[in-house]
Amino acid sequence: MRRVWIKNTVLMLGMTLSSAALLAQQPAAPVPETTTQSAASVTAKAQLTAEQKKQLRELRASARDRAAIIRNDQTLTNEQKQAKLKALRVSTHQQMKSVLTPEQQKAFADRRAASRARIAAKLGLTADQQSKLKGLASSNRQQRQGVLKNASLTNEQKQAQLSHIRQASQAQLAVILTPQQLEQFHQMRAMHGHAKQE
Repeated sequence: MRRVWIKNTVLMLGMTLSSAALLAQQPAAPVPETTTQSAASVTAKAQLTAEQKKQLRELRASARDRAAIIRNDQTLTNEQKQAKLKALRVSTHQQMKSVLTPEQQKAFADRRAASRARIAAKLGLTADQQSKLKGLASSNRQQRQGVLKNASLTNEQKQAQLSHIRQASQAQLAVILTPQQLEQFHQMRAMHGHAKQE
């Protein structure tokens, strides 16, 4: 359980920081991230039409159902579940993106960028830390994709390599962040998880 939590921590930090840099370079092409925001506030900010709201609602409901099926599939390992859930998130975000206009995509991206900046500020991340975390996330993403797409590996070999990537990431995360930052980040994640359950 701790491995999955730490992996998610590394991924969230990396995605937070790397996405902020990408958004600064390409403001009109980001993928909307509605899972961290309330649906009402996002739709109000982006001024969605009734049809768009309906389509996004259906996409979210479908994604929730499919995620529940994956989580409860006893034939899958935890690593396989995580890989399938990640693929589901990517697919759902791409579908949501196709529903939005470029202006609406920018509104979603601006909101995400502001959220990421708040996280970095709360943790007191230095520019060097942000750069290192972005590099770590990018490296992890490339390594994981390489493993997942390697048809010559068995599922057991893939799991072993993914586990190795996670362990290396955990060690690097502990080096990049101070103990206080790591503790504060854990607290933020716990509060975020509690808020999503309410």
